[in-house]
Amino acid sequence: MKKIFFSIGLIGFVLIIGFTVSGCGGGSGPSAVFKQSYAAMQKGDTKTVISLLEPGSAELFAGLMEDYEAEFKEEMKASTDKTGGIAKIEETITGDTAVLKVTYKDGSSEDQKMVKVDGKWKMSMGK
Repeated sequence: MKKIFFSIGLIGFVLIIGFTVSGCGGGSGPSAVFKQSYAAMQKGDTKTVISLLEPGSAELFAGLMEDYEAEFKEEMKASTDKTGGIAKIEETITGDTAVLKVTYKDGSSEDQKMVKVDGKWKMSMGK
């Protein structure tokens, strides 16, 4: 049962967080928070990554870290190595939500939803 939860959690974590980032952006907007999360992924800094997730997601992954932190660190580093960094981010902000269109240096791309929680941008698992 733990293996099933781990697999679901790991897949979800990678899909939510994306594949890679390079560098840390200044400021505190959604793109900067996304870049900060990816810089933490490159370092295997799971605590920082979790702190940048919306509260429900943060609680879920913090629980998974208790048993699978080494696997998450390995997966985060592998995924950041795979795409070679961020090429560009296009931001669309509507009130307390934002959608980032992230393009990576390897040519892949993804959309990442961001939400503002208590005045701070966080990465969202929601659609």
